[in-house]
Amino acid sequence: MRKIFVLLFTVTLVIAAASVSSASEETVRDQIKDLLFEYKDAYNLRNFDSIRALYTKDALITSFACNSDKEVPFSEFSDDLGRCSTYWVEGAFKLRLFKITSFSVDGDKCTARVSWDYRDNRNRGKFNPTFEFRRVGGKWKISKENYGRKPI
Repeated sequence: MRKIFVLLFTVTLVIAAASVSSASEETVRDQIKDLLFEYKDAYNLRNFDSIRALYTKDALITSFACNSDKEVPFSEFSDDLGRCSTYWVEGAFKLRLFKITSFSVDGDKCTARVSWDYRDNRNRGKFNPTFEFRRVGGKWKISKENYGRKPI
């Protein structure tokens, strides 16, 4: 009888730990979705201060639409927002709906691959950036943004 009790207790603990872990991951996923909505709104409004507030100071951006395919430090990217904005305005570029296609959390780090719809004067399309996020001061921020091929 005691063995059955210990077994049931162990199974209950494992199930409880798994549900807490998945609830925690779901909470982080919701926070990342909120951040991505902020990202969409800031870019569509061309609000440079709001855009800058979404990134860590040491963030890296690779293959962004108005930059080359090299890895660009956030400071350089931030200085380039004015030129990028001209491109967005002239092309009537707008971010639309997005879907997170892969997601993982490891402590204060998180990675998400996103399928993002956009439209401009010429057409509608999709792009699939991979974002890495880091929790800074209790708030999630973008630490890496890659528009190239899916990282391995």
